Amino acid sequence: MNPNDTIRLLILNDSQQEAERLISMLQNAGKPNRAQHVTNADSLAKLLEEQAWDLLIAHEKTQNLAPSDAVQQIRRLNKDVPVLLLSDEEGSQVVVEGLKLGAADVIRLDEDQHLLLVINREMLNRKQRQEKRIADRQFRESERRAQSLLDSSRDAIAYVQDGLYLYANESFAELFAYEDKDDIDCMPIMDMVAERDQKNLKDFIKQFTLKGAGAESSQLKFQGIKQDGSITPIALEVSHATYDDEPCLQFLAKATKLDAVSSEEIEAAKSLDVVTGLYNRSYMMSATDKIIDNISDDQNRALLYIDIDDYTESVQGKFGVSGADAAIADLAQLINKVTKKGELLARFGDNSFTLLTGTTTTSEAVKRATKINAAIAEHIIDIKNVTLQVTASIGVSVINENSSKAETAIEQALDAMEKARASDECTAMLYEPPMSDEERQEKNMIADVRHALDNDMFHLMFQPIISLRGSDEEHYEVLVRLKSGSGEQLPPEQFIDAAIDAGIGGKMDRWIILESIKMLSEHRAQGNHTKLIVNLNRVSVCDESLVPWLGVAFKAAGLSADAIAFQVQERDITNHLNAAKALNNGLDKLGSMLSISNFGCSLNPFNALKHVNAKVIKVDGSFTQDIQSKSESPEGLTQLLGGLHEQEKITIVPFVENASVLSTLWQAGVHYIQGHYLQEPTESMSYDFNMEG
Repeated sequence: MNPNDTIRLLILNDSQQEAERLISMLQNAGKPNRAQHVTNADSLAKLLEEQAWDLLIAHEKTQNLAPSDAVQQIRRLNKDVPVLLLSDEEGSQVVVEGLKLGAADVIRLDEDQHLLLVINREMLNRKQRQEKRIADRQFRESERRAQSLLDSSRDAIAYVQDGLYLYANESFAELFAYEDKDDIDCMPIMDMVAERDQKNLKDFIKQFTLKGAGAESSQLKFQGIKQDGSITPIALEVSHATYDDEPCLQFLAKATKLDAVSSEEIEAAKSLDVVTGLYNRSYMMSATDKIIDNISDDQNRALLYIDIDDYTESVQGKFGVSGADAAIADLAQLINKVTKKGELLARFGDNSFTLLTGTTTTSEAVKRATKINAAIAEHIIDIKNVTLQVTASIGVSVINENSSKAETAIEQALDAMEKARASDECTAMLYEPPMSDEERQEKNMIADVRHALDNDMFHLMFQPIISLRGSDEEHYEVLVRLKSGSGEQLPPEQFIDAAIDAGIGGKMDRWIILESIKMLSEHRAQGNHTKLIVNLNRVSVCDESLVPWLGVAFKAAGLSADAIAFQVQERDITNHLNAAKALNNGLDKLGSMLSISNFGCSLNPFNALKHVNAKVIKVDGSFTQDIQSKSESPEGLTQLLGGLHEQEKITIVPFVENASVLSTLWQAGVHYIQGHYLQEPTESMSYDFNMEG
């Protein structure tokens, strides 16, 4: 990136002051920029379509327009605009989430030097992508020129590989009296050689191929067989060549006379559709490629794929084949009347048209497609006093500096057309980039979670936590379970993350808490002194209103606050130290307490305890799993437990799967154990704690 280049910058931030600070910071760092403050989805779409932009910098918690929606809008408009997210949060989790939604990087809000380095990198990456697009266009243009020269050459030219014709031009087809050069494609060359010359030709090709690409061209003569079976003498010049990136042999016969018809007349005839008089498919593809290759960064065009519905049944079935051609010609005239100057309309298939618009926006292109659809639906086709009305479906694809080739634009418009045809709501649609398998699974997961929460479809499971020190208290950990729409049990870590992504992580936790309070109240009413541990996700950790809400919930249920402890994963504690500290203090005042789970996996796990003085610690299950399944030394676990006991923490060790590890845990002074060896999670609090006494 040239340091004097002006950065065309979009800023997505609820704070105008922060946007101005960012602009000033870039200016002071010697990075001139032309910035626009994005306030909502409509303004973003308008800015993206009207101008070219290098970068979008967004705060990850904007309210007016979510960064995920901004990323989707950029993808939808096929723009090459990298998105950088600024975050107030520490830790890797926010980075992972940002990258998953499509951001190029996530930077801490106050780390300006880091941001400047990332901007340099992304600007350089964007420049390289732009240079690659230009090089690709130049390469395709060179290929098209070469192909055009081959197609129009009066010299007879063909390319052969493994005994088959890869390509032959019209002049080569004429050499053997074939009407269409496509008839020769993939034909064995021996089918066009007299039997007496076939062995000599095979030997020649074999020897010439063995000489390699450095071999000089050689002359080849044989008796050829025309399409009608007659014999004609053929003299070819054979050389090594490359066609469509494949090594092959070139057959060349120099022209001896010029056709009386001019090349311009031939080209004009080749570019038109006989039935409608519109341009044909080949011309449309070639013209669209040229448009793509020369489009500027701030230019947006659209390609409309117009397909007549139920063509075979409604049109051909009523008018017959010849009458159907007349109907298509009639529709072509109708669409041509609404075609503007500088636009390109073509008949693309038997019952389809394509319209390449001039400069436009996506919203204008979709409106245009809807109007064309309405015009077609209102139009009456009259063929020899037989009338018919038809409908059409239209797909719209965007053509801009990020477009690669005509084939892709057509495929995208065709995809959008098929979706429009399947839709009950609209007959014209803009192409939307497909979701990845991961995005689709996440979307389905979010839908399952929303549905489950709205319909009380989560269910709670209870796993006993057993004392190794003779305590007579009964403890269970509350575990939440959910089945997908197909009946499959969903992994908790996945649907909890999905709930957080959907913005309902806090709501889900509160549902679990209320259900736990309700079930525990009923259980204790039977004379039990059971206590529960309920897990909280990171949204609840940062929710300042949670503790006051808990106070109201406990009071309403007539349940003592010490009956339930609340458990948070170590990583969420580390990533949200201030919030976790406030939560711990709030629970202490309420009479409840905080437990930390999955403890011991960070580089310095005890650092979190300096800030968050939780009373209960559940170590990470990997310690016991490694001891039991991999026969690893228990030294790491015992040292961790020793450090916790020095701080007078109550310790829980999970994933106890067999009796072999119990003596180690006893000697290490563990207070409580949990695992399938004792009991798997069940739907009721029915474990007999007395048998452990």
